[in-house]
Amino acid sequence: MVSYLLGNYLVEEGFMTKEQLSHVISEQEKIRVKLGLIAVSEGMLTLDQADAINRMQQVMDKRFGDIAVEKGYLTEAQVSSLLKMQGNEYLTFAQTLVDEGIVSMDKIQLVMRSYQVENGFTNTEMEAIKSGDVDKIVPLFMPQGTEEYQDIVAVALKTIVRCIDRHAYPMNGSVEKVAELEKPVYQDLLGKEEWRVCFSDADNGLCALASVFAKEEFSTVDEDVQDAVGELLNCISGLFATAQSNKGVTLELMPPVLGESGPVTGDDILVIPFGVCNATVNFVVTNKKGWRE
Repeated sequence: MVSYLLGNYLVEEGFMTKEQLSHVISEQEKIRVKLGLIAVSEGMLTLDQADAINRMQQVMDKRFGDIAVEKGYLTEAQVSSLLKMQGNEYLTFAQTLVDEGIVSMDKIQLVMRSYQVENGFTNTEMEAIKSGDVDKIVPLFMPQGTEEYQDIVAVALKTIVRCIDRHAYPMNGSVEKVAELEKPVYQDLLGKEEWRVCFSDADNGLCALASVFAKEEFSTVDEDVQDAVGELLNCISGLFATAQSNKGVTLELMPPVLGESGPVTGDDILVIPFGVCNATVNFVVTNKKGWRE
């Protein structure tokens, strides 16, 4: 998800086009991040030191890490730690940007700092984004006062990442008194605590979810699309209910309902958009007692 979070910012700032972003994300699946880029990103090497080692590799039959240790730039333990990071999504994204000649490594660091300042993220929050850990990233995009919804939102996004699009990402959520829903599919979870969770279309998001989940191409939202999304929602609710049961909270899942487009009102309706498969879908969650159609 970090690829799109940062990639969209690069597009907005004019460093690359949407087409280049799609290409980079496709290409990053093919690469293994170079150790030098990781070391620079982690602050273990300077850019000059990494460049010097790269030049040495052109005339020496030795690995990057071995040369770095011989030069006294890194320890064996640091090299071992860096090797474990080579599958990190942020680093593969950065590596691809560099390999494709779109942005240099030193420019990436400047862009990251600009992204951090513009969004008001702390250093710890930026590390959370780089980690790709959904549980750490989701709270950064949720409004204050919605902490009770973080677990269900994280379960929803993790399920989408696992089943639909590994690059799916959250956008800034909002709390609404009146939420306008488009072709909604919702489900009630009943118990001592009562929940209502829902997917609502935004930018062709329901079709994107249904096409991958049902393994059938959809271009317009119909009952088949809503049914497929309902099955996905049922999976999310089931995983959330299981997690809650481990905390001693019992929830009973009601069958998913295909709703009609229109407004719903309530006291605390959380609407958080997810970017998925080049589309957008709204995930909506609230206390069922506060939802009025």
